[in-house]
Amino acid sequence: MTGPPRLLLGAALLFWGGMTERAVPGLACALLMEGAHWTRVRWDFKERSFLVGWRLSVLLLLFAMVLVVLQGEGRNAMAKVFSWLPVILLPLQFVQAYGLSRTMTMGTFSLLVRRRREHSMKHGLPFREVSFSFGHVYFCAILLAACLGELADSVAFFPGLLILISWAVAGAGSWSWKKAGLALPCALAVTALGGWGGQVGLSALYHYVTQGRFGGEGDPSARERQTSLGSLGTIKQSPEIKWRLIPEQGDLPKLIRVASYAAYRTTTWYFDEVPGGGNFAKDFTTPRTLANPANPADPDDEFVIAPPDLADLNVAVDPALPRFRLRGAVPREGGLLPLPANAAALHQFVFEEFDRNSLGTFKLKPLQPVIDARVLWGGDFATEKPPWTTVGEREVNGRQIVRRLDLQIPRIEAAMLKEVADEIGLREGKSVPEKIALLQRHFFGKFRYTRYNSIPRDIKTWADRDRKVAGYVAAKDPTMLGTFLQFTRAGHCEFFATASALLLREAGVPTRYVSGFAVMEIDPESGEARVRGTHAHAWCRAWDEASKSWIDVDLTPPDWANLEPDQASRFQELSDWIQLRRENLLVWRDRPGNMAIITAVLLTPLLIGLAYIGRNLWRSRSRVDAGKDGRPVAALPVTPLSALEKPARKLLGERPPGMPLAPWLAQLSPRLPEPGLLAQAVALHQSLRFDPAEPEAGQLEELQQLVTRLRRELTS
Repeated sequence: MTGPPRLLLGAALLFWGGMTERAVPGLACALLMEGAHWTRVRWDFKERSFLVGWRLSVLLLLFAMVLVVLQGEGRNAMAKVFSWLPVILLPLQFVQAYGLSRTMTMGTFSLLVRRRREHSMKHGLPFREVSFSFGHVYFCAILLAACLGELADSVAFFPGLLILISWAVAGAGSWSWKKAGLALPCALAVTALGGWGGQVGLSALYHYVTQGRFGGEGDPSARERQTSLGSLGTIKQSPEIKWRLIPEQGDLPKLIRVASYAAYRTTTWYFDEVPGGGNFAKDFTTPRTLANPANPADPDDEFVIAPPDLADLNVAVDPALPRFRLRGAVPREGGLLPLPANAAALHQFVFEEFDRNSLGTFKLKPLQPVIDARVLWGGDFATEKPPWTTVGEREVNGRQIVRRLDLQIPRIEAAMLKEVADEIGLREGKSVPEKIALLQRHFFGKFRYTRYNSIPRDIKTWADRDRKVAGYVAAKDPTMLGTFLQFTRAGHCEFFATASALLLREAGVPTRYVSGFAVMEIDPESGEARVRGTHAHAWCRAWDEASKSWIDVDLTPPDWANLEPDQASRFQELSDWIQLRRENLLVWRDRPGNMAIITAVLLTPLLIGLAYIGRNLWRSRSRVDAGKDGRPVAALPVTPLSALEKPARKLLGERPPGMPLAPWLAQLSPRLPEPGLLAQAVALHQSLRFDPAEPEAGQLEELQQLVTRLRRELTS
């Protein structure tokens, strides 16, 4: 069995290097593999050498897994490891390419196979050795690794893949294209079209799910601008730990905000009008920084100031402020950073890009896989700007329209909100805290929390199936929010937050809708808070003109946390333990000097081992020459005994290079019912092959008959 065609592995390795942006490793591996065709240096690798190559590959696999984990890869960790398969499997392919044997056996990979073979040989039992060229396996591994590369979605990927596969198929055997006819080209064409269509379809599906009507999770910028009330059904969140709040001084916040929104239209909250009517993207600006007053000599020791319009930056770094460490992961492409709405400053915070918009939403592009920052918070700080007026482009009676975005109410909701506000008594001259208290009594006393959203977006279709709903719809013609406030009086936090924000606006209080997390799970031993996906929450912020400050307004019934179903699996505790240890390790790794320690610990034994192996290879190398004097050796006559090699290979495995045919076939004697026939055939073979005298008449025919009988016994 032969390996892949010449130059195919080299081309595949260059293709892998291009798709994974690893040009230097790809070129080095390609030169090493194709060098086997350019040099006569070889090693007489036995099965033990193949075992050593396999164990080295396993060691490299473990080494790659450790490095990938240390790089902070999450769900893509295994894909990142497998993208290094050409390097991981290089020792095995080296033994195959530079050894004298053309194949390796399954015993290389399985102790069970080796034990079974030893047992069969010891007791004279039949054993079929499975041999194959590892080059084909290596070629497939290269293509798999290329598929996992960063550039696998580029235009060049699919044509390159098809060329390599066609090349491999064309050189796979001794058959010709004439034998295949049009079948093979047609099959390759159909495969190419199907594969290309599948790639385009999956890409379109991915973009549709992440950026279409289901958008939000896949697009890191989508949540900055809008969020909507939940769809019909049970709200499901992940029990995975998203963030950790590790206390250092004082209490921890009860709520951490991810994003804020100001405009509500048809079940969706938006932030699409910025102060001064500017561009939404330009509304994100980099916060100011302040050198650490306690360490002025270090220019890199800075505080990032969270409030936008703070007159005296030093008050944000007051040593008396409560503080905690915020630890968690943000996608490499960027995401939103949850912070208390009254955050003052961030310290020991490393990032590539960090911006804040007018509503206090923080956008982060991380520099490290795990975010670890000290957060100072508390007091009257606010990370968003006060309410502002927006001057519209249209004019009415010669005057431009001036709007207060934080007081706007959709026309379709206006009558219903006025009716509910009058019912509660919100319009009477009360302070903002008093209005909030009225709303709280109303919601806590007459509403209940549910994770199941029973209000569909199409209210009229719902009314056709339910008489009670039909009567209500006929009388009110309601929206989703109106159905929640006047009919079902049950919903999840998004409904309570939206209703609170709009009812307070009806009462003249500027508000904004907020999404984020509730800090509700405290570890009793460490005191740190663990924020999971199941702790996702929504509330609103209200502006108190009297105190010139924003107030968190969370009017979801307080028993909502107890009504959350336990979605944790039986392995959740183990998963948490692994995640926390991994994050702590990554944080420790990123501290100055620690990466050098890790590199030394990992590379030192590996380099020593490679040096030892290289020394032994250098000493044991040999050259495959045509003859000692450079002339080819005269060919010896071939006898019919050579026909026994193929059936014997199934029982004995591949004949070792340099081992004569006769002693190798002699190992079949215990397996034959008449061993004397083999001895007689070997004697005739030796005579015909090496006796300088002319062979006697009939010797060749006699040997042919013996070989025929032996073949029958071996194949029966």
